[in-house]
Amino acid sequence: MPEDAGKLCEYFDGLSLETKHRFGPHSFDFETLDKLLNDTTAHILYVATDKSTTEIIGYCVVRKGYLEHDSPRLSSFGLTLDHQTDCTLAPSLADRFQHLGIGRSFHQYVSEYLKAQSYKRIILWGGVQASNHYAVRFYERLGYQHIGEFEYYGMNFDMVLNL
Repeated sequence: MPEDAGKLCEYFDGLSLETKHRFGPHSFDFETLDKLLNDTTAHILYVATDKSTTEIIGYCVVRKGYLEHDSPRLSSFGLTLDHQTDCTLAPSLADRFQHLGIGRSFHQYVSEYLKAQSYKRIILWGGVQASNHYAVRFYERLGYQHIGEFEYYGMNFDMVLNL
């Protein structure tokens, strides 16, 4: 909800520099979050909260469709892209909640919602950094397929999940 922008800024402020470095879809400022929260035609935003404190512990932005500037690269890997049935996902989880199974549950919740909305495929937003071995294994365990790689501030893997 638009009124969550302040809490989301607190969430982003609490992330380690490494986690911030690995999340790249948008900057971590109030103006950007406010724009995303008020633009429901192009994006869906999700938060995971700690029930006991209501603190935001996870965040996920979904772009409806695919990113146009990624289209040539993704198509070169053999994907037939569709703005109606593809979506692009960028999740994050607070550092102290990583490696506890919360990311898997959060992803399951988001992907079930997307499937119910008739999406057929999730594309990782900006891929995943090849050097982030934990994240690569995490996505592989969720069923994502490695479809290609590209260079952008280091090697990255494009990965997709068929719903």
